[in-house]
Amino acid sequence: PMTSISGFVDGILDGVIPAEKHSHYLRIVSDEIKRLSRLVVSLLDISRIQAGARKFTMIPFDICEMSRQILFSFEKKIEAKNLNIVFDFDDENLTAIADRDAIYQVLYNLCDNAVKFSSDGGLLKLSINKTKSRKYLVSIYNEGQGIPTGDIAHVFERFYKSDKSRGLDKSG
Repeated sequence: PMTSISGFVDGILDGVIPAEKHSHYLRIVSDEIKRLSRLVVSLLDISRIQAGARKFTMIPFDICEMSRQILFSFEKKIEAKNLNIVFDFDDENLTAIADRDAIYQVLYNLCDNAVKFSSDGGLLKLSINKTKSRKYLVSIYNEGQGIPTGDIAHVFERFYKSDKSRGLDKSG
């Protein structure tokens, strides 16, 4: 984000970007600043979690509704890949008691990856089922290439990417 922000601001200040394009590029700069802010907040959250200082606020919320909203946020990407979506819930509304923001982030990341790595025209299935211990089992399935067997041991390593050529992929 810093490179984009700096480049566009310098282009405006130096007169390289014409006045009629300022508004367009300032919108991009604004978006990049917001993205940078989210990155900083994420890094601070990671530091708090690692230090044991992250406080979770446990509140009741409908995890089914949250899941639907998250998938709706990927509507354009889902349509572009012509994915078939299946919701498999024990009930239409399931109340979870957890840190809503933390669960949202986890579900969002999982859905983002499921959509991103789905095969065109494939199935994407989101299931939420009650367990005997009164917890919920959330699973997300897609028909994509999958993780190579040799890389499964690294799945929880932060910043690990199975496909080294994806190192330049800025979308995740």
